[in-house]
Amino acid sequence: MEEDILKQVQQFYDAAGVHFSRTRQKTYGTKSSNWPVTDRYLARLKAGQRVLDLGCGNGKLITGLPKEVGYIGTDFSQTLLAEAAKLHPGHEFRTGDVTKKEHWDGLGEFDAIFCVAVLHHVPTAKLQKFVLTEAKKHLRPGGFIYLTVWNLWQERFLQYQLEDHVEVPYNREWKRYCVTFDVQSLTDLLRETGWDVQEIFYADATGNQADIQSGQNLVAVAC
Repeated sequence: MEEDILKQVQQFYDAAGVHFSRTRQKTYGTKSSNWPVTDRYLARLKAGQRVLDLGCGNGKLITGLPKEVGYIGTDFSQTLLAEAAKLHPGHEFRTGDVTKKEHWDGLGEFDAIFCVAVLHHVPTAKLQKFVLTEAKKHLRPGGFIYLTVWNLWQERFLQYQLEDHVEVPYNREWKRYCVTFDVQSLTDLLRETGWDVQEIFYADATGNQADIQSGQNLVAVAC
C-alpha cells in the first residue's frame, strides 16, 4: 500500500510539475521564492558550507541561498528536476526517492538539511523514521535540519475529513495524499529518530508564529 501511495504522489508531481513549478516562482518583489520563515534559516548559512535540499522540486530554495554555499537538491519527479535544471543551471540535482536507501548513497555530509513540504507525503511512520534517521547520518556536527509540513488542521482544510491523512486537491484536477501532523506528533517523531528539537511552531504566510487554526505550515528546527 505504501508503495502505491508514493507512486501516486510521484505521478502527480510528474503530471502537474510544470504548472506546479510556475506557481512556485516569484515574478515581483524580492528575489526569493521561499516562505519568509524559510529564508530566515537559509540566512544562517555561511560561504563554504553545504546544504542538502530534500524534495527540492523546482529548486526554489536556491533563490534564497546565500552566495558560495554548496548545494545538492534531490527529488523523485523527473518533471520537477527538469524545471530545476532549467531555472537554476550550474547547481547539482539528483534523482532519488528519500524513502529508498539508494537515495542516500554517496551524498556525503552537510551543514544544513532542508526538508520543505516533503515529510507529509511519506505515508507511514516507519518510512518517516527512515528518512529522518538517514538525514541525521548526513548532518555534520553543529549542523541543523529545517523541516516543514503543511498544517492540515488549519481552518481552510476543515471541509475535508481529517484523520491520519487527507487527499488535498490541486488545481481541481489532481489530489495529493498528505499525512496530518501536529506539534506533538512531529516532536515525537524527531526525538524517536535521535534529533534534538530546538524550535517547533506553526507559521503563517508572513513567517510569523501562529496557532493551529491559522498557521499554514508546521516548522521544526533540530540538530
